[in-house]
Amino acid sequence: MKSKKSILLITSRLPYPPIGGDRLKNYWLLNILSKHYRIHLVSITENQVPDQFYKWVMEIGITYKIFPKRKIEFYKSAFHFLFNKLPIQVNYYYFRDVQRYINRICKNYDLIFSTLMRTARYVMDKKKPKILDMADSIGLNYKKAKMKTTSIKWKFIHWIESKRVLNYEKFCISNFDKTLFFNKKEMEYFNNPDKTEWMPHGVNEELFTYDKVDEKYKNWVVFFGKMDYQPNQDAVIWFFENVLPCLNENIIFGIVGAYPTNQILRMKKKYKNVEITGFVNDPYVILKSSLCMVVPMHTGGGIQNKVLEAMALGTINIITSLAAEAIAGAQNGKEFLIIDEPIRIAQTINDIYVNSNKYEYLKANSKEFIKNNFTWSIYESKILAITAEMLK
Repeated sequence: MKSKKSILLITSRLPYPPIGGDRLKNYWLLNILSKHYRIHLVSITENQVPDQFYKWVMEIGITYKIFPKRKIEFYKSAFHFLFNKLPIQVNYYYFRDVQRYINRICKNYDLIFSTLMRTARYVMDKKKPKILDMADSIGLNYKKAKMKTTSIKWKFIHWIESKRVLNYEKFCISNFDKTLFFNKKEMEYFNNPDKTEWMPHGVNEELFTYDKVDEKYKNWVVFFGKMDYQPNQDAVIWFFENVLPCLNENIIFGIVGAYPTNQILRMKKKYKNVEITGFVNDPYVILKSSLCMVVPMHTGGGIQNKVLEAMALGTINIITSLAAEAIAGAQNGKEFLIIDEPIRIAQTINDIYVNSNKYEYLKANSKEFIKNNFTWSIYESKILAITAEMLK
């Protein structure tokens, strides 16, 4: 019997629990690859490893090595950017004990799979077939975000990082055999079709038949996302300041997602028609029952998993141009509504509140579009084809 090929997969954060875009994608990636290959996961974490992680890796049959790090260790690593030309975040996630371990074991694997630019340094010089799942171009996103973020800290980071990151991303593409992108436009920017590949993300197909609703959310306009992520904070604060004051007083702005910051929590005291749920076990009942979901992203990048999931549920989505950019093939006015002007967003939400039947077509169209283009089954077919090609 022919033995399975082996893959070394490196992540900068533990892929469990699958909360947030990169963890969710890595969770599915490992589930898929483990059915066909021997997988060894190397992962860095600053959080306690949950018991469910050990149960999950046993179920899918992969081996692993976890490197727990304290926050102070990340900060110490980050300060090496003063002495080299690498991006801050590449330094932030670089540790010598991790490097020594990868150096020692890497010869035992047929393929190296590096996730995000942050882990690329560990394997840049390895003479093995290598895939980099870059996901999105952080360099291009930092370039756009320099003037738009509300955080002084992030303005400073974007100012330092944008050029360094863009140069490093180009260097990564030239050194890896294949680099995967969510966003076709970002992929095309690097103009290297032989070494880059578009990789659409997916949604759990159970969402297509999800039918739970709760009347108490029927007047909610929802923002859904992890709230310690700066671009999500920027989006919510922009909505508070520019859209919320123009909404019908009966409409509730619901913020659904883990780790709301103090800045976000203070907004509930300022505005009476705001609800902040924090983490909820089943956010989909809120999305399914709501008037619509808003995704007013002005910073950040990559694909918005929250948009894909809401579309799969048949929820109306009002999104900005930036949020729509990575959802290749979807059309404004057919699968979602792309609106950037705050007054038009408010007018549209108020109209949905009064004339919801007028927008029913968006629900059916969005669900059908996701079913045909963005499922984990589609992702599985494509990722296995790329992996097989690299292993030839």
